Amino acid sequence: MKIYKIPFFSIALLLAGCQADEPQPAQQQTGTLSFTTSVEQFEGELATRTTLEGTAFEDGDKIKLKIICPFSSHTEFGETTYGNSFDAFWLLKWDNTSKAWTTLTASDGYDINGDYSPSASPDIFERYLSQQTPYVFTAQTWSEEQIFMAGSNNSFTRVEQYSNVFHANQSKAADYKASDLMWAQTIQQTGSYNVHLSFKHVMAALKVTVSTDISDKAVLTLEGMPAIDQAEVIVGDYYAEKSKINSSTYGYKSKHNCTADKNGTVLGVAVIDDSHSKAYTTAISSIDQNGTYTACKDGSKTFRLIVPPCTPSNAIFWLRDGEKRYSMQLPQTTFESGKLYKITMNIQ
Repeated sequence: MKIYKIPFFSIALLLAGCQADEPQPAQQQTGTLSFTTSVEQFEGELATRTTLEGTAFEDGDKIKLKIICPFSSHTEFGETTYGNSFDAFWLLKWDNTSKAWTTLTASDGYDINGDYSPSASPDIFERYLSQQTPYVFTAQTWSEEQIFMAGSNNSFTRVEQYSNVFHANQSKAADYKASDLMWAQTIQQTGSYNVHLSFKHVMAALKVTVSTDISDKAVLTLEGMPAIDQAEVIVGDYYAEKSKINSSTYGYKSKHNCTADKNGTVLGVAVIDDSHSKAYTTAISSIDQNGTYTACKDGSKTFRLIVPPCTPSNAIFWLRDGEKRYSMQLPQTTFESGKLYKITMNIQ
């Protein structure tokens, strides 16, 4: 059986946000390690925004961090969480009070260590990363914890993932922001106590302005797009092949491994293949273009929509406002990662 959608039981209600282009001045100072973060804005956008308002990270926003030492044959400090998280991910959340990244606690409601009850995330700030070997820090936002049983013939493996999931229906601001996947990678010549992560948008964004007045209940959809609703979007990591900690063939190494030219780009969406007991990534271009995306209303006549990098062949906008119906052919035929496309829908 091959499926794009992964069944899940625990859903994160918090969402991925972003901050201004300059690093936030406050840093996490607990322990031996600290992080600063910044976000590159969408090309074509006046202000960076994963939040609709273009403000800083929101309280509770989450990132997952993978640390790989690609040129060391040993498992260095930071590469493993000693079995306390799936695929050795370090999980952090933004604390708006302290203006810093902190670890997750059991009260956040995630079964991180796999003991079937809420648990805290392993504490990266207790690690001392001073080994004399290059370190690769790769981070991305995530919105849902996904847990499923994989396998067959009475031989099952419990798989846990911290995933970015695409929402075709982005009419709610939370689903719009959760679909805006952010990714960062920093390479340092040796382990460090101070790491900066510069996040970039790997999806594309649309800003659609309607030329005439519409009601607050107006709905804008885009039909004929890649059908990836509820799929996990996968970003390539050239160093994933060197990952020493891999919980299963359904994990990070199997899905994110790529060539150097694909590093930091959207490879596609995850596929769970139980017939071969593994997960892999299928390209967006190979997915049927029969999906319908619903935009988030952002103003009296403005809508926003996150879309994957793709080349739709026959996509159409539909505006529904009460009994009125309007349609328009999508004028843009190529969507590139990190770009904002401004479109005007002229209503006669």
